[in-house]
Amino acid sequence: MMNLIIVESPTKAKTISRYLSRDFKVESSFGHVRDLPKYELGVNIDKDFEPHYVIPKKSRQTVKTLKELAKKSAKIILATDEDREGEAIAWHIAQALGLDAPKTSAKPRAWERIVFHEITKSAIEKALKNPRGIDQNLVDAQQARRILDRLVGYKLSPFLWQKIMRGLSAGRVQSVALRLIVEREKERRAFSPQTFWTIEIEFQKNGCRGLTENEIAVRPECLPFYAVLEKINQEPIEKPGIVEEKRADEILTDIKTADFKIISLEKKIKKRLPKPPYTTSTLQQDSFSRLGYSAKKTMVLAQQLYETGFITYMRTDSVNIASEALEKAKEFLLQNLGSKYASAAPRKFQTKSKLAQEAHEAVRPTDPSTDPEKIKYKFQNGDQEKLYRLVWQRFLASQMPEAVFEETVILISAKNKGNYELKATGLVLIFDGFLKIHPSKNQVPKKSSDAAGPEEMALPALATDEILEALKSEKVERQTKGPARYSDATLVRELEKLGIGRPSTYAPTIATIEERGYTVRDAEKRFEPTEIGEKVNEILTTHFPDVVDVDFTRRVEEDLDEIARGQKKWQPAIAEFYAPFAKNLAEKYQNVAKENMTESLDRKCPQCAKPLLIRFGRYGRFIACSGYPECKYTEALAPVSLNIKCPLCREGEIVERKTKRRRIFYGCSRWPDCDFATWRKPTGKLCPECSSPLVESGKREKCANKSCPFRSGIKKSSENKETLSS
Repeated sequence: MMNLIIVESPTKAKTISRYLSRDFKVESSFGHVRDLPKYELGVNIDKDFEPHYVIPKKSRQTVKTLKELAKKSAKIILATDEDREGEAIAWHIAQALGLDAPKTSAKPRAWERIVFHEITKSAIEKALKNPRGIDQNLVDAQQARRILDRLVGYKLSPFLWQKIMRGLSAGRVQSVALRLIVEREKERRAFSPQTFWTIEIEFQKNGCRGLTENEIAVRPECLPFYAVLEKINQEPIEKPGIVEEKRADEILTDIKTADFKIISLEKKIKKRLPKPPYTTSTLQQDSFSRLGYSAKKTMVLAQQLYETGFITYMRTDSVNIASEALEKAKEFLLQNLGSKYASAAPRKFQTKSKLAQEAHEAVRPTDPSTDPEKIKYKFQNGDQEKLYRLVWQRFLASQMPEAVFEETVILISAKNKGNYELKATGLVLIFDGFLKIHPSKNQVPKKSSDAAGPEEMALPALATDEILEALKSEKVERQTKGPARYSDATLVRELEKLGIGRPSTYAPTIATIEERGYTVRDAEKRFEPTEIGEKVNEILTTHFPDVVDVDFTRRVEEDLDEIARGQKKWQPAIAEFYAPFAKNLAEKYQNVAKENMTESLDRKCPQCAKPLLIRFGRYGRFIACSGYPECKYTEALAPVSLNIKCPLCREGEIVERKTKRRRIFYGCSRWPDCDFATWRKPTGKLCPECSSPLVESGKREKCANKSCPFRSGIKKSSENKETLSS
C-alpha cells in the first residue's frame, strides 16, 4: 500500500512529489478543511468558548477525496507548514478524516506529522525519518486567535452597521492598524510647515576654474563640490535654518564677495556591516522600499517561491541560519568572488525580538549557489525573479565582509562683513565588501548640491589652508516636513515595534483595511484614511478604547505566545478579554446614538423631486435621493479642484480623481475631451526647462515630462515662480 502525504497547497504537493518515490502519493488539502461557520458566531460562549467547526462547501469534495485515499493508504503523513496556522491545518485534517477517533470496529489508521523549513530533497527525507505528533499548544494558540477575532468581528461589526452604516467591519488587529494611519493623518493636518532658507555654495580649488571634465579627472583636487553654511559669527544656525528671506538675502550678498579658506579637513575610516538575512517583516519592508511591492503581493510571491523550492519558509521572526547554508554560502563566495569577499568565519545573528514564536530559520535561498541570473527561466514571472534576487542578495551579503568608506569633513571659513563657516561632508567607497552583491540605494557617491546624505557627494583631494573659489552661491528655499504617511514598509515596522500582530498577520491586516475602503493609496503608494475610515476609527477609539489600544492588543499577542509555549490555557485568556468587552458592547448599544451620515443639498431629485442628500458609502461620499429605497437616483460628487489650470489644454482645472481601486490620481476637469492625467500631485509650477508641469516627489519636485532632463528631480527653490494658476 502507498503512503499518503497531505500538504495544504497543490504547488507544494507538486514540488514535494519530485523528491519522493512512487511509494508516496502527495495530495493537497487546499488550505483549511474546517473553519467556523460563515453566517453564525460558531462559538459557544456559555460552554467555555467551545468552537463549532464545519467543513465549508468548497472543501467537501476535497475531504471526500482525502478520506477515500486515506482508506487505501498504509500510512498518512501530515506535512503542512510548521507554524501555528500549519499546525492547525494538520489538526483539522486529522479531525476531518477521523484519524484521532476511529470507529470501534476499525483499527486506528497509522498517521504521522512531519515538518520542514525548506522544500528540498534532503529536508524532506530528514523530516520523514523524524516524525512527531501534532503540537496541541500551537493548535490552541491558533484557535484562540481565530476565536478572539471572530468574537470581535462578529459582535462589533453589527454595532457599526447600526450606528454608522451597513457593510463596515472591525477587527482586533486591523482596527489598531487603522488607528495608527488615522492618527498619523491628524498629525499631518496639524503640522504647519515653516519656510526657511539655506545658503549653499559650489566651490573649486583656486586656479582650477575653466578646466574641462577630462582635465579635472587627472587633477582630483579640482573637483567642484558643495558646502552649506552652518555658522555665523561662531554661532550655529538654529534649526530649521534661516527663517527670514530678507536675512538670507543679506547673508548671501555678503558671502558672495568673501574670502574662502579651508580651516579644517578631517578624514576617518567608517565601516558598515551587512544586515541579517530577512525575517517576514524586514522582507516586506525591503520589498516595498526597493521593488514597490505591497505586503500582500510580497507574501504571495514569497509563498510561491517557498512552495516551488527556491526559498525557505517565509513566515518567521528569526534570523538564525543553518550551518549547512553558511557553508554553502562561503563556498559560493570563494569560488565566484574570491577570498576577499568571503568572511573568514561564518557570521551569525541574534534574534532581537523577545516575542519570536518558534525557532525557525531566517528567509534565505534553499541553495545559496543558485544565482538568479542563471535560473531566470525557472521563474513563473519577473516579479518572482525580483523577489528571489532580493532574498538571495541579502543572504549572501550577510556572509560577506563589511564595506569600508573614507569619510571626509571639510570646514571652510568665509570672511567679509561677517564671519561664516560652511561644511561639506563626503563619503568615498574604498572597499565595497557586501555592497558588491547587495548594493544600497545610496551606494554610489555623486556630486549634488542637494545631497540627501554624505554618501551622495564625493569630495576633492584638498588640504588645510587651501584657498577656494566660489563658482556659484545661492539661497535655497525649503520647508519643514511633517510626518509622512505610512507605507507598507513603515506600517509593518511600526506594528512589529509595538508588538502588534505576528509574521503571518501583517499582510492580511493591511489588505483588510484596504478592502474595507478604510484607506486609499496616495501617489507615493502610502496609506491615506478615507472619510469612512476616520469615522469608524472615531467610534472605536471613543467607545471601545481597549479594542484599539496598542498596549492592550500587545498583551493579547503575548497571551497567544504563552499559549503556544504551553504556559497558559486558551479559554481563560479569551474569557479575560471577552467579559469586559461584552459588557461594554451591551451598554454602548443603549447609549450611543446613530451617526448622521448625510448632508442636505439645496437641490431636488430629477426623478422624483424629493430633496437630494450627500450620503456616505463604502467608497466615499456621493449624492443620493432622500426617497431611497423607493427612488434609487444617485450621482457622483464633483471632484476636488486644486485651482490649477490644466497644462495640456489650458482650459480645464486640475482635479483629484480616483481609479476603480480607489487610488488617487490627478486629471483635467474637461475629461474625456482632455486626457491629461498624472499619479503625482501637481505643484502649480512649470518646469524651467520644458514648461511642463512640476509634480511633487517627496522632498523634491520633478517634471511630469518623462523626456525632460529635470525628470529626476530638482530642488524646491524660490527661483521657480512661474505657476499654472488661473
